[in-house]
Amino acid sequence: MAAESQTSPESVEQGTEPVLMRDEEDVAKESTPGKDLVGAIAIAVFAGVIMVGSIRFEVPDTRFTAPGLLPFITGLALLGMSLVLGVRAVRAGALSGAGAAFSRAWAAYFASSEERRTWLLGALVLAYVVLVAQLSFELPVPLVGYALSAYEVISVLMITLLLRLFWRASLLRCFLVSVFAVEALALAFRFGFNMIMPEVF
Repeated sequence: MAAESQTSPESVEQGTEPVLMRDEEDVAKESTPGKDLVGAIAIAVFAGVIMVGSIRFEVPDTRFTAPGLLPFITGLALLGMSLVLGVRAVRAGALSGAGAAFSRAWAAYFASSEERRTWLLGALVLAYVVLVAQLSFELPVPLVGYALSAYEVISVLMITLLLRLFWRASLLRCFLVSVFAVEALALAFRFGFNMIMPEVF
């Protein structure tokens, strides 16, 4: 067994291609100025969201004991590092030919039907969240003495649309599934927890 596990020089020399060993951390050649710039922008946006969110925390005593102090400092540090990375990427030529490269990437990305469906789903979810947060009304149901909240109406319509677009069943089937799911959840909260969804709004 020991003899079989040994690799002789002749067997290595007979190979047609040399075996190259690379450390897991050897990723310098895979990075480009363009990738660095995109990464810097993404980190800057993330840091900005953290800083804005931390400022909105309540300050029970003083600013030095505020719960948002540490997240704000962390976001500020990330923002500073992203600015340094972005400046270095620009100096390395990240903006040279960026317009043409972005146009090619944009066209290739949206050439896929799956990517278009993904963006459509994201837009519908965003519209749903905004509508639920901004609209507040009640729709009385005749002969029942029960009123549908804005959350229920908007949820039924939006989920029906989503099921129709992605599940592609009949419109009636999508509507019935949506009504059952939304009303089961809403009734459970209304009569089980004595709260009307969504309570946070």
